[in-house]
Amino acid sequence: MVVRMKGRTVIDSGLNEETILWRYLDTAKFLDLLTNQNLYLCRADRFSDKHEGSFTQSIRHAIEKSYEDSEIDFSYNDFKDKLRRGVYVNCWHKSRNDSMAMWKLYGQSNCAVAVTTTVGKLKKALDSEKLNAFLSIKKVDYVKHWRDPSLKIKPYSNVFAYKVVAYEYEKEVRVIADKFDDNFDNAEPSSGLLVKTPINEVLRSIVISPEAPQWYVQLIEDTVTKYGIRIPVRRSKLAFEPI
Repeated sequence: MVVRMKGRTVIDSGLNEETILWRYLDTAKFLDLLTNQNLYLCRADRFSDKHEGSFTQSIRHAIEKSYEDSEIDFSYNDFKDKLRRGVYVNCWHKSRNDSMAMWKLYGQSNCAVAVTTTVGKLKKALDSEKLNAFLSIKKVDYVKHWRDPSLKIKPYSNVFAYKVVAYEYEKEVRVIADKFDDNFDNAEPSSGLLVKTPINEVLRSIVISPEAPQWYVQLIEDTVTKYGIRIPVRRSKLAFEPI
């Protein structure tokens, strides 16, 4: 049994410290990363996917019954809203190679960059911040909510390690910061959390979109140099024809 401690990151059993992760960024987000060197964890209620933080019918009924039996004037929807405001998430793509689908979806243009790291590097950065939250790095499981699957929801923030099966192509890994902690007063009004992320320590490579023009490739290389970043910069392998 894994003991949770605030400020100490727990790695999911489906991952290890050498697992390679990708994050695809447009130019503005990449420049923000270079300038501020922060990892942004978005508050879960700010996600556009309406399935985020959704429980199954069985779990919903159990929560509702618990409130009814205890004669507590609190609904399932109240509980779900509080949970979503108390959990913060940062998303990565698990793969050894880059994905054209991910370039198209998250790069959003030919002028885009991806950064890579490992689970171990992320864990080290998170632990050094000593955040007042329960931290985990979890591999997302993709489920069919309408079939009422069995979900492991202890703690409740584990629900954010499940997504509807339509997103399975994302192969997502999530950094989850849990400030809900079964305490309804623990949620913060901020829309996100910032974690200091020294790029030279956290990233393993910077990859430029396969469809980027040469001037953009040169621009990214020059910009990285000016910021004193020592991480290797390369063009995506998808830019080159097979030998």
